Parts: sequence; structure tokens; C-alpha cells
Amino acid sequence: MQKTTPSRTPIYADAPLSSHSPSASVAVSPSLSEASLAGPVSWDVLRKDVRQVEIEIESKLTALSKSAVKPGQAAGVGAGPSSSSGTGVVSGEDLEANIEDLLEKLSRFVDAMSAHVDSQSQSNGQAPLSMVHLLQKHRDILHDYTKEYRKTRQNVRAARDHAQLLSSVRDDISTFKNGGTSGSGMSASDYLLNERARIDGSHRLADSALEQAYAAQDDLKSQGSTLMSVNQRINNVASQLPSVGQLIDKIQSRKNRDNVILSCVIGSCVVGVLYFVM
Repeated sequence: MQKTTPSRTPIYADAPLSSHSPSASVAVSPSLSEASLAGPVSWDVLRKDVRQVEIEIESKLTALSKSAVKPGQAAGVGAGPSSSSGTGVVSGEDLEANIEDLLEKLSRFVDAMSAHVDSQSQSNGQAPLSMVHLLQKHRDILHDYTKEYRKTRQNVRAARDHAQLLSSVRDDISTFKNGGTSGSGMSASDYLLNERARIDGSHRLADSALEQAYAAQDDLKSQGSTLMSVNQRINNVASQLPSVGQLIDKIQSRKNRDNVILSCVIGSCVVGVLYFVM
């Protein structure tokens, strides 16, 4: 995974994630515990712990990406939220919980670094540029990891649902081929009724999607009419601007004429005063 450079401008609206239950195992450096976040911590300790958490997040994201390729094996299709005991295989749910916990810890560590930079700025007037650049870099990494995790999680869940759907279809086909009965006592007619119910559900979903599309079309038409009204108003104002300019020119010419008349009157008065004095 490539790390981002500090020159990028991130968006941090979606960085913090909710933490999960303590059952999810997260290996974090003990040098910066939950209690130490509330107290003063050196910059070197913060930097070391942040880097260690980033390495763990990267490794777990790689494992989660592999689970999207083999959802039945790595993500544990049909598995519970806990790891498979005795096999050492971590389910996809456990990986997601661990990654979210690590992202939450990384977010808190970055906040601690930001507080350290702020304290340096208040005490020295300005924080060192190396600290500011390193803080920006870790913020970028946090944003990229969060974005990549959400995308990978979506792909893994889609692959898991696809595998479950294929497994269900295979079971239904096998049940239908084995004389129309299964261990659950489903007959051929029940199977056909279930298929009919699924088709009806698909139709309802399609109708809902069409309703949303029609609603979006109506909204677009309303916005288009609003934009046309605004455009018409702008054209009306533009058509009135020449007359406004002519009015301003007339006012300016009248002001110039008044200035000339006033100058002539003042000059005549001065000449008259000088004539009578001399």
C-alpha cells in the first residue's frame, strides 16, 4: 500500500469510527495506553506508536482484501462473529472489528499529536515545521486508511453475500433434483412457491427503484424550471443595464455643467473684486 504525501489536502469528515467490544483483539504498543492519552506524552513516543498502529492497519487491510477474493475461506461464510477456535483462522467480522478499533486508536493518537503541536505553538509562538508536516502526513494516512477500509469492507461483504447466494441456489437445485424433498421437508410445490415469492420480491424492489427514479426526475425538472427563472431574471437585469448607464452619464454631464457654471461665476466675482479694488 502506498503512503500519501503531506502535500495532499484531506477530508476528515469520516475519519473517526466507532470502536467495538473489547473481545476484538488489537495489538497496540503499550507505551501509549488509554490513560497516557490524557497526560503529557513525548513527541517521539507518539510518533513511534502511531507508526506501529499504521503498520498493523496495513497488514489487516491486506488480510481483509484477501478475504474478498476467497470469502468462503478467509471471511468465514456463515461463521459467527468470533474467530474459529483451534484453527487460527480469523473471520471477516473479526478483521473488520480489529481494523475499526485500530482506526479509532490511530485517530486518537493523531488528535494527541495535534494537541502536542498546539501546545508547542502556544509556548514557542510557532510549532516546528517538521512536526506540522508529520502531523499532516499522519492525518492523510488516517484518511486514506479509513477510505480504503470502507471500500474493502463493502467489497468483502458483497463477495460474501454473493457466495451465500450461490450456496443457497446450489442447495435449492440439489433439493429439487433429489426428488423434490429435503431434510426440511420442502416439496416441489413449496420450492416453486418460494421461487414465486422471490420473484415478487424482486418486482417490488424494481418498483421501488422506479419510484425513486421518477422522484429524482421530478426534482430535476423542478430544479431546471428554477434555473430557467433565474436565467430570465439575469437577462432582464442585463437588458436594463444600458438605460442605467445612460442615466449615470446624464447625471455626470449635468454635474460637469454645474461645475463649469460655478467656476465661471467664481471667476467673474474675483475679476469684479479686483477691478473695484484697483
